[in-house]
Amino acid sequence: MTSREALAIGTESKPPVLFRGEYEQWKDRFMDFIERHDLGVLIRKSLEEGTMAPVWETRTEGTVEIPVQLKFDELDGEDLKRAKADRLAKSFILQGITNEIYVKIDSYKATGKQMWDQLEKMMLGSKVGTQLKISNCLNNYEEFKGRVGESLAKTYDRFVTLLNELSKNKPEWKRFTRKMKQIKDLNDISLHEVYETLKQNEEEVDEIMDEKRQGEKTVANSVALVVKKKKKMMIMSESDEVENE
Repeated sequence: MTSREALAIGTESKPPVLFRGEYEQWKDRFMDFIERHDLGVLIRKSLEEGTMAPVWETRTEGTVEIPVQLKFDELDGEDLKRAKADRLAKSFILQGITNEIYVKIDSYKATGKQMWDQLEKMMLGSKVGTQLKISNCLNNYEEFKGRVGESLAKTYDRFVTLLNELSKNKPEWKRFTRKMKQIKDLNDISLHEVYETLKQNEEEVDEIMDEKRQGEKTVANSVALVVKKKKKMMIMSESDEVENE
C-alpha cells in the first residue's frame, strides 16, 4: 500500500484524506469515520443541517435583565456536546483535505456545513456538470466492450467500476445497473457468476484472439507488400518516361 492509499483510507483517529477524482470514495469513508466517533450522530447533523442555534441566558446587571449569548466554555450538557460536534465537523474536514484543495475553499469563519457544501460543489460540479457525467457513464456502458489484448479480469474490473459509477451518480440510475448486472436467457445470472464461468475458458479465448491477431498481421503484411510493389513499378515507369524524353 502506498502512502497516498494509506492517507485515502484514514485510521481510527485520523479521517481519510481527499484527493482529486476520488470524492465519492472519500465521502463514504469520511462518513464511516465520523459515525464511529462518540459524537458521530451530532457531527453528521452539523454537516448536514449546520451549527447549533446560539444559547442565550438572561442575566441581571444592576436592576436590568439582559440576554447574554453563552460562550463555548459556559455550555454544559447536551448543548456542550452539540457545540463540540460543530467544532469537530470543521476540524475533521480540515484534516481530511490536501493543501491543494484547502486553498480553493473559503474556510475562514466558515462552518463545517459550509465547507462540506463547498467541497461537494467543487468536486462534483454544477447540476449541468453532473448530468454530463451521468450521460458519459451511460455512453460508456452502451459502447462498453473488451479491449484488444486485455485480460478478462481487467475487462471485468472496468465493467464493475462503471456500474458503481452509475449507482453513485444518482439513485434513479440504479435500475440501469440492475439490468446490466444480469444476462437475460432462461435464467437470470449475475455478472459475477458470468465472470467466474468465462474465466474458466480464458485460455481458449486468448488462443483464438492470438490466432486472429496473427491473421490480421499476415493480411497487413500482404497489403504492405502489394503497395510496395506498386510504388516500385510507378517509379520505374516514371524513369522510363524521363529517358524517352
